[in-house]
Amino acid sequence: MIGKKSEKEIMDEFLEFVEADPVSTKKSIDNSINEMVRSGLFPSVWIVLAKFFSIETLAGISTLLVCPQFGFGFSAHNQLLHSLHVTLSPFFFYVACGIFFLFFGAALAGLILSHDELRAIKKFKYTYYIGFSLVSYMTLIFFGSEVFMINSIAWILGATVGNFVGFESVIHLRSTYAKSY
Repeated sequence: MIGKKSEKEIMDEFLEFVEADPVSTKKSIDNSINEMVRSGLFPSVWIVLAKFFSIETLAGISTLLVCPQFGFGFSAHNQLLHSLHVTLSPFFFYVACGIFFLFFGAALAGLILSHDELRAIKKFKYTYYIGFSLVSYMTLIFFGSEVFMINSIAWILGATVGNFVGFESVIHLRSTYAKSY
């Protein structure tokens, strides 16, 4: 078996390592390694929020592909969405629309961000949910969505709930999965 070492060879190699004279490195190398480790363990909140924003923006754009309101998706007339629109009250329809629009991106961000990045934004995540919901809403208005005050409040509420439920459920599942190992 080429490449496999016996247990004795591994132990001898380890003892040789332990007994070897210490090697000192340049102070600049030590500092750069320490900085790399520190930035990995304590990432910048702004960089993490920018990453979160980018993930949610791309996912939000992809959800517009099934939304008939803006006309650039695959569903000029989607029977399911049409029946939901007819069945639900406008308030609940817009809550559901806001949840749908932001849930996917928030869940995806919860999967992509590292544990250290999640820890970095822990204090800011609820403010971020509301802020991103408002930015998303303003973007939809800019691109021509009809605006009615009660529907706006419902959409923003749904978007915030979608952010919260999508992100928090994935984070919970990740921590539960990590604890099982």
